[in-house]
Amino acid sequence: MRTREDVLRDSKHGSLERRIRTSRREFMQVSLAAGGALLVSWGPREVAGQTSGAFTPNAYIRIDPDDTVTVWSAQPDMGEGTKTSLSMLLVEELDAEWSRIRIELAPLDQKYGGQGVGGSDAIRYDWDRLRALGAMARLLLVRAAAEQWAVPERDCAVAQGVVQHAASNRRARFGELASAAAALPVPREPAPTKDRSQYRLIGTRVPSVDNRAIVRGERLFGLDVKLPGMKYAAIAKCPVFDGRPIRVDAAAALEIPGVRQVVEVHGLDNPTYLMSGVAVVADSTWLAFKGREALAVDWAEGEFAGESSATLEEQATAALQKPTATLYDSGGVDEALTNTAARVDNVFSCGFVSHATLEPHNCTADYRDGQVWIRGPLQMPGSGRAVVARALGIPGDRVHVQSTRIGGGFGRRLMSDYAAEAAVVSRAVGAPVQVVDTRTGDLQHDYYRPMAVQHLRAGVDAAGRIACWDHVIASASRNAYRRDPRPPHSTEVYGSYVGRVTTVDELDPDLVPTRIPQARLRYAVLRTGVATGAWRAPSHVAIAFAIESTIDELAALARRSAIDLRLELLGDPADVPKPPNQPTPYDPSRMARVIQAAAERGGFGARVPEGRARGFAAHYTFGSYCAQVAEVSVNQKKQVVLHRVVVVADTGEPVNLSGLDAQLEGGVIDGIGAAFFADVPIDRGRATPANFDTYRLIRNREAPAAIDVTILPSTMRPTGSGEIGIPPVAPAVANAIAALTGHRMRRMPFATEGYDLAASTD
Repeated sequence: MRTREDVLRDSKHGSLERRIRTSRREFMQVSLAAGGALLVSWGPREVAGQTSGAFTPNAYIRIDPDDTVTVWSAQPDMGEGTKTSLSMLLVEELDAEWSRIRIELAPLDQKYGGQGVGGSDAIRYDWDRLRALGAMARLLLVRAAAEQWAVPERDCAVAQGVVQHAASNRRARFGELASAAAALPVPREPAPTKDRSQYRLIGTRVPSVDNRAIVRGERLFGLDVKLPGMKYAAIAKCPVFDGRPIRVDAAAALEIPGVRQVVEVHGLDNPTYLMSGVAVVADSTWLAFKGREALAVDWAEGEFAGESSATLEEQATAALQKPTATLYDSGGVDEALTNTAARVDNVFSCGFVSHATLEPHNCTADYRDGQVWIRGPLQMPGSGRAVVARALGIPGDRVHVQSTRIGGGFGRRLMSDYAAEAAVVSRAVGAPVQVVDTRTGDLQHDYYRPMAVQHLRAGVDAAGRIACWDHVIASASRNAYRRDPRPPHSTEVYGSYVGRVTTVDELDPDLVPTRIPQARLRYAVLRTGVATGAWRAPSHVAIAFAIESTIDELAALARRSAIDLRLELLGDPADVPKPPNQPTPYDPSRMARVIQAAAERGGFGARVPEGRARGFAAHYTFGSYCAQVAEVSVNQKKQVVLHRVVVVADTGEPVNLSGLDAQLEGGVIDGIGAAFFADVPIDRGRATPANFDTYRLIRNREAPAAIDVTILPSTMRPTGSGEIGIPPVAPAVANAIAALTGHRMRRMPFATEGYDLAASTD
């Protein structure tokens, strides 16, 4: 059974960082800062008696005498809204006035526990901790007021930053109570949190707290960091993955006015920590780019210099015939396949996908006196610190990290190689350095979503039930690439898999048990030099494409409703073993509710306007449930018009409905763009796209004319939303195209099968 640490490492890049839950040994501390401010922070009991000044940079909440409440957000924000939604949890329980809240990004500090976001985990893992933190602050404010007024605490109420005693008509704002509250002893027992019926913020729509600053162009992002005496660096890397420099001629680069130094960067054994290269340091980013162009470098291209998309496909075809790992086998699958009333035998393929973040990779480092200060768009500042420490050979406590707002991550910034690059170069030049890459560098030296090829055979019996299922997956493995000792399949096979699952340790607990009598799941890893990483809902995308397309095709062969067939597969909650220490185990009844609601809201099975068709798909991703209906039309040029996508999701207790809508709408658009266009061809060991003219993204006019999002109400613990909108959309669109044209997609991107997107006229 995977622990939370395993999940975080799977979705990120290694074992250097472990985010931990708050334990009984941790509690909230309250101290009085200068000026009478109430500070509430989280840490071990052993440090409770320390002076207030020691806790000021580590505090989650500060209440000033002027009633300003400052909240520190300990987790990075890359557009998914964590800075807003996590602060809502604190402020809800504190019962402060949202309009008076000031939210700051916290630096990396052990007092905050694990810091980093990924795997759609921010809300679900800080749900209890942050609410408890806010509740304790509220309790102390009430206690301070009750003592001053000599009234029972139970007779005092809190609302919008005011404590009041109705019977005596007395009231005090938080700022008036800050000094007295800070002087109170901290209770040993946690403060009670609100009943959900008392929520004022949770479950409402709150705009992102950074919206105004983003629109005004204020300094929020890594590229906005400026330090006195700062230099800029661009790093040349071997065009072939896993290559290294063997001879560097820097003369032409150093002749360019403003180019100051050339520094060789030596890579680490794990290439997701640091790749080899040659850095050109200059007075501006532009000069660094020009200096890099002028470098003359001889590269040792390594063993993968002859690799290509064609050789990888040949390897995958062979691997499908001889998978190396059997993850589940009920027995009798081959015989069952020969006795079906109807069956399918298909191969699905998905290419490498680049993150293509709009903010180019960058980071600023300032190395001084054996310590380094890192400031930039780090998605995982905790593991980033460990990576930088390893690259520099210094203790982790000498690495200080401040994450900035991130201009798009999608999983790319789970790796912190660019922070290590900046640190190494800063030490070499003895000055602050900002490393920046070009769009070409971003695209050609990314950590791509792994290519995957899947062979899926399945059949229905005479009653139209799915009777057998044989699934073989061959893919590049993130674990294999980063030299992780765990099995290669552990990062590549999870999600809403349709084969029946036992409690075998090798299997990921996210795999969903079903009622298919005969099922088998096997895996083969591809040997490749191509750098791999996590791209939104990593392997879920490829697996959902194959599974949901196959279920739809089987339903058509059996002349059954695709909805009924899916519901039949789910089983009952009692069928699903409950993993230990899993607060939100998979519940097929929740998936059934989502499927039924999406089918009804999307009109699946109802009359469709002339020339259109609807496709359906559903998927379980990172603890959340999502189903989609896509309504499309296709012209004679194989151009697809996306008229409407209906999305229904169950993410547990909704925190910020505005953020949830944005995440699901963005996931749909991102998923469609990747489904139609995203592909990184490999030639002579190189990634070939150089810019957005050769790496196609979806355009505004091609997005669905309408995206209709419904978040189902729930009282369950919140789960993730950042990635759940992506896996169902490609198969939903593919199934709609099949219903309309009879052509079933087997490859992503769909452009490889001749399909394009057209602008919607709706």
